Amino acid sequence: MSSLLSIPNTSPTPDQPGRWVVTKFGKPSVLKWESWDPTLELSGDEVLIRIIVAGIAGVDNIQRAGGYPADPRASKPGFTTGYDLVGEVVALGNSVPQDGNLTIGDRVTSLCVLGAHATHIVLPHVDVIRIERVDDPIKIGALPLNYMTAWGMLKHSGVQLSPGSTILIGAASGGLGTAVAQLVKAFNMGIRMIGTCSPSKFDYVSSLGVEPIDRNAPNLVEQVRKLTNEEGVDVAYDGVCSEESLKNSLAATKANVGRVIVFGVMGNIAADGSGVLKTSQEIFAERLQPPRITFFALDTSFYKKAEIAEFHEIVKKVRSGELDPVVFKLLRLSQATEAHDLLISGSSVKGKMMFVVDADLAAQHGI
Repeated sequence: MSSLLSIPNTSPTPDQPGRWVVTKFGKPSVLKWESWDPTLELSGDEVLIRIIVAGIAGVDNIQRAGGYPADPRASKPGFTTGYDLVGEVVALGNSVPQDGNLTIGDRVTSLCVLGAHATHIVLPHVDVIRIERVDDPIKIGALPLNYMTAWGMLKHSGVQLSPGSTILIGAASGGLGTAVAQLVKAFNMGIRMIGTCSPSKFDYVSSLGVEPIDRNAPNLVEQVRKLTNEEGVDVAYDGVCSEESLKNSLAATKANVGRVIVFGVMGNIAADGSGVLKTSQEIFAERLQPPRITFFALDTSFYKKAEIAEFHEIVKKVRSGELDPVVFKLLRLSQATEAHDLLISGSSVKGKMMFVVDADLAAQHGI
């Protein structure tokens, strides 16, 4: 096997490439490791990437449980989870433009949607973004899904948040909640933030500039209204999308004009992660109430539009130190089951989780 594919990794097969496969929809135990030769899948307009770090997110939990039919690749078992990554280009298809934009050895990042929980991935060249070799792969690796989704929620979800606006962030200590709070501060947006979380995370959420309230408090809405002179917030962000959470979110906004932006359907997953209660389409048909309750999700088309410039502005904030993405936990790629268990419980997650796939980088971070 080519030396390009044998750089030591943190998977169950540390000297050869492989990937985690969802063998059937269900609990984390359905994940199985398989070795594979990614060079066999490289076609003309694609690039082969050695993955350095890969993001871990709630959407992986949804995909594994069978709740992601919108992408036909995840409509039946046999796929690999993993929504975003930072890696190194190790091979180019013969139709990739020779304009110097991508060359072997380049560091890149991608919102790949599927396939990042592996040692390698093959992607269309238009789906990767070149970064600098000096960029911290862990900090940049937090951006494509979490921080760009948070940016979209703030800037591209159909709401106007001028300075002085007030928002309610559901699950404020999680990866997306953390990202929203950090972006508001890094870009001096002048937005007041209230966030729900468990009491054990109040100090953490406060450190982000968010006023915390107990997510399980029976008088949650009353607390929000008390903090806003009984007016309510301009926008509430809801990642659960249950009937109860949407009722509370809407009631916590300004009467008649407040908006709820749904960014996840975590309430649709069985408590043990074994499956989903309804399809996302059924949930949205039942519970979204445009124009006041709408859904926002980031997709790869975001990176093909003018908004790509906004991604680079966020990268600049990371490089300057004005934005320091919070990475809660780093795991070895061999710890996939543990990672998915953490996604199901959600009890201790603060910020982003990531697999460190490159063995040397893992050693540097003591994992």
